[in-house]
Amino acid sequence: MTSKSIIEIAMYPIILGTLTLIVTSCGFHSEENNTAINNQFESGYELQTDLKESIQLGSEIYKDFCVTCHRPDGKGIPKSFPPLANSDYLMNSREQSIRAVKFGQQGEIVVNGISYNSVMTVQGLENDEIANVMNYIMNSWGNTQDKMVRVDEVASVTK
Repeated sequence: MTSKSIIEIAMYPIILGTLTLIVTSCGFHSEENNTAINNQFESGYELQTDLKESIQLGSEIYKDFCVTCHRPDGKGIPKSFPPLANSDYLMNSREQSIRAVKFGQQGEIVVNGISYNSVMTVQGLENDEIANVMNYIMNSWGNTQDKMVRVDEVASVTK
C-alpha cells in the first residue's frame, strides 16, 4: 500500500463529516422551524385556510352528526330540538353554542322565544370539526356571521 492511498483512506471520515455538516445546515427544518410548524398545526390554521373551505367541511360533519335532530333545513323538531335556522341563540350566544357542540347541552335554553329543555349528547368531535360545523351552521339558513370560528377559539372553550 502506498502512502498516498493511506492518506486518501484517512480522509474519508473528514470528507464524510464535512458533507454531513453541509447537508444538515442547508435549510432543513431547524428546531425553531419545527416549533413554528407544530404551533401552526396545533392551532389548526392550516386545517382552516378560509371560511368557504371550513363551511364545506362543516356541511359534511352536519350531515353525519347533526341532521337527525336539527333536520336538513336546520329547523329542528318543534318542542324537542331547537332550530338552527335563523337562530337568535346561535347568533347571540357564540361561546355557549360552541360549548354545546363540544360538551353536549342539558337544561333549558330559549331559542327564538321558545323554551327547549332536552339533551344534546356529546358528539365526540375534534376542535377543528367543531369549528367547521359551527362555521357551517352560523352561515346557513338565514344565519350570517362575520367572524370565523377558529380552532384555537374552540380549544379555549371549557366546560
